[in-house]
Amino acid sequence: MTTLGEIAAAADARLQGCDGATVVVGVAPLHSAGPGQLSFLTHPRYRSYLATTQATAVVLSPEDARDCPAPAVVAANPHVAYARAAMLFEPEAESRRGVHPTAWVSPAAIVAADSWIGPHCSVETGAVIETGVIVGPGCVIGEQAVIGAGSRLVARVTVCHRARLGRRVLAHPGAVIGSDGFGLALDREGRWLKVPQLGGVVIGDDVEIGANTTIDRGALEDTVIEEGVKLDNQIQVAHNVRIGAHSALAGCVGIAGSARIGRHCMVGGGVGIAGHLDIADRVQITGMSLVTQSITEPGTYSSGLTVEPNRLWNKISARLRRLDELFRRLTALEGKINRNSAWQSLIQDNQDRSRNMSESMDIQGILEYLPHRYPFLLVDRVLAIESGRSLTGLKNVSFNEPFFLGHFPQRPIMPGVLILEALAQATGILAFKSEGERPDHRSMYYLVGVDNARFKRPVGPGDQLILEVRLDRIKRGIGKFICEAKVDGQLVASADLMCAKRDIDP
Repeated sequence: MTTLGEIAAAADARLQGCDGATVVVGVAPLHSAGPGQLSFLTHPRYRSYLATTQATAVVLSPEDARDCPAPAVVAANPHVAYARAAMLFEPEAESRRGVHPTAWVSPAAIVAADSWIGPHCSVETGAVIETGVIVGPGCVIGEQAVIGAGSRLVARVTVCHRARLGRRVLAHPGAVIGSDGFGLALDREGRWLKVPQLGGVVIGDDVEIGANTTIDRGALEDTVIEEGVKLDNQIQVAHNVRIGAHSALAGCVGIAGSARIGRHCMVGGGVGIAGHLDIADRVQITGMSLVTQSITEPGTYSSGLTVEPNRLWNKISARLRRLDELFRRLTALEGKINRNSAWQSLIQDNQDRSRNMSESMDIQGILEYLPHRYPFLLVDRVLAIESGRSLTGLKNVSFNEPFFLGHFPQRPIMPGVLILEALAQATGILAFKSEGERPDHRSMYYLVGVDNARFKRPVGPGDQLILEVRLDRIKRGIGKFICEAKVDGQLVASADLMCAKRDIDP
């Protein structure tokens, strides 16, 4: 039976609105806690549950206690206070001592009388099991390994030869401590030779090692995990790594050989740390980051990109691939600015650009650049052209369009393929203008590819379709264009179009 008074004492907290003799039988989250249960508040997003919780008492901060209608256990650090209080409800492991009949213990091993060696364990020659140690089922303790006082190996933990564990170490199922590091040398014939790993592993006091975490032995010197370090599940610690005291590493972290991590560091899940680098004390690295160089100052560090909708990610990826090209263009521009005639050149470029942008085209001009005629001419006017860059055109969608007769009589909608055709016709005009040519009867641009086509909303009678096409690249008569169609400023369709210039057979 645990009382609120005992909880407050264990958590170094004070009681508010409750009796210290009140009995608590368990713990639960705020939203589901009932009478007789203790809950906690450590994040503001759950503050709204305070008004409705049925918990007997809530562990929280002095700031939250001011508005708390429920009985409270008030602590400066409610997360730490809750952790200490929750320990009162954790069932104690069954106290056992001796050696299970199915276990094998070498006569040359030293096993404290009050320790427990569980079923199917193996304790090799020269191993030392200190006082109060619990070795769970299926564990293997290698030659000359040392398990410090009060440690617990839950189940199927392997401690290889000459590995040394400090006091009160907790190793969860499947952990492997002291396996060979990944040391290889390539000979002249291209074959890998194994480099003997002659060091060991030293684990400090009060270290926790998660399930299936592996800690490799050193090549010459020891791999060292200092006191108070907490390692989550499935972490790989390579040979000769050193992790400073009281650091915490989340699941699936990978640390390459000879890296040194400082004290009081926090490393998020999935982080990769390259070998032979140093990380300062009190560094926090966010999840899925890649560390390839030393970190010399405390602080929070991140790398990588967060998840985005697939269409947006495709655009980001495409732009990332153009970074080298943009860098070269920027370098060339900087060189141009640094020349004596820089300002005159920039002024001239701006005038040329403005001249190009001001160019427009009525229907008579369009007929000179497109072979299409009624009912398949889908560009009514060109509003602006910037040769080699972009074109903006429009299509006035009338109720008299012939395709509305069948698409659809009760709900006229411009077919999506015709929106793409209108964009393709705009690219044909831009392609000829960009190459400084005028079309003749011997050649024209054909639509040869459509990628990433998307249709956002229907287009109907009365809409004015704005056609925006941008030249991505053109080479050997083949152009790629980024195209968007809009109505009233809203995107209705988009696609990446590819057009190719082809000769017309006479």
